[in-house]
Amino acid sequence: MKKLITTGIALLFIGTLGALAVYIFGMNSQAGFAGKPSGTQTGAYVKVMETVLGQIEVYNYQRMGFNKGFIRFSPDGRFLAVGSETGEVLLYDTKGKLVWRKNMGLGKLAALEFSPDGRSLLVGETSQQGCLISLNSKDGHVQWRQSSAVELGVDIKEKTYPGVVAVRTDAAGMIYAVAQRYIKHADGRNEYVGRIYKFTPAGERIEIFPGDHNFDAWVSWIAVDAAGQKIAFAAANFDAVKYTYDRNLYCLDGKLENVLWSNYVDIVPPYQNVTMRTSPDMMPDGRYAAAIASDGRCFLFDGERGEELWRRSISQPQKIGGVYINATGNYSRMIGEYAVFTTGNTYNRANWQLPTPVEHPNSNSLFVFDLQGKLMNNYKFGGMIEEIAAGNKLAALAVGRNVRSKDPSVHGLYIVTIPETRLVDYAATAGPCVAAAISADGRYAAAVEAPLQLDDGQVIGEYKLILLAKAETKVLH
Repeated sequence: MKKLITTGIALLFIGTLGALAVYIFGMNSQAGFAGKPSGTQTGAYVKVMETVLGQIEVYNYQRMGFNKGFIRFSPDGRFLAVGSETGEVLLYDTKGKLVWRKNMGLGKLAALEFSPDGRSLLVGETSQQGCLISLNSKDGHVQWRQSSAVELGVDIKEKTYPGVVAVRTDAAGMIYAVAQRYIKHADGRNEYVGRIYKFTPAGERIEIFPGDHNFDAWVSWIAVDAAGQKIAFAAANFDAVKYTYDRNLYCLDGKLENVLWSNYVDIVPPYQNVTMRTSPDMMPDGRYAAAIASDGRCFLFDGERGEELWRRSISQPQKIGGVYINATGNYSRMIGEYAVFTTGNTYNRANWQLPTPVEHPNSNSLFVFDLQGKLMNNYKFGGMIEEIAAGNKLAALAVGRNVRSKDPSVHGLYIVTIPETRLVDYAATAGPCVAAAISADGRYAAAVEAPLQLDDGQVIGEYKLILLAKAETKVLH
């Protein structure tokens, strides 16, 4: 009898969310999700190369954080840069030939970005110095490095190191970097310190925000318009009731001197704060900024005034069996004239390690809205979207673990059209796909696979790089 009641509650929950989705998105949105791909390639892209990046620690389903990789195509699409968990930076051409590799030392890689002219590769690291490093793209030699340790401090005994965790550039080649240090105190308190830096292409530090003190909030993301006139970031503090940077979104001027606008987003129960981990993203012309909160709400803001234009709840927390569950809001991207958002795995709000009665219907999905807030299309992938990259009306998505279904058949690199979310191709990976990249013209795509330990102890997958090239003669349907 108890089992029947639990099943009934689960079915009622799913039905309620379905009705809620219709109410929120309207009758003009797509009903349901596209089907899961077969796991075989369509032939739209062909595999150019795959290579093992090294041996790394193998994690299981019980770990919330996971292995990473950083991959970026050069602006001209001729080269692919890779930052690995082993501390190496590698450069390949698009035929799969290794051009150079460089061991970055003891630091852990935290960010990777090409300069707009492709001549430099910008590397952020977490280390005792917390440096931003500029490498020459031609041969990998260090052109300059700038440390964040003077501002953020370092505690070697407690291993609380500063790190450059996000790097962006504007069209003129000016460089904007976020550096932060997280401190876990013995009494359980969390402390955050951070700064935003602006550098010239030659590595001269010309601006810093805040000017004479550190953030007292967690900041790990940044968006910059092409003109370098707007620099937007999100802030959060998981402990303090009162703190200085208590707005959720800020937008600075290009000199990092003045706050052009800021915005406070109301809290949704059962959460005690609003967290935007990989937001915001801004249109190149600065007209709009998109953001998504971990509670599943996505937003579009006016880039000039910071006014909230609309919000949608794509994975609203729901209470079932006395426990709140939701699919985490993950990435926000402005792709062309569309705001694109992703959701992740379903978690138990009380304790993420505890199982959930059901998966949230909108978990592990991609949603595309137009600028007026109309849902254009959506696609359910079945596993955590670890990264989304855009190029030529295409999105490449790295799909990794589903910590609830534990189905490895969903792992892989998916390439879909925007805004239609039509599947162009799918490259299956044995282990979780943890990083994705696509060239600006859409001719090349790349992924990083990581190993995974299953519940029975078996290890699937390897830590490796996969490079795909578009089959130019293939007719796509």
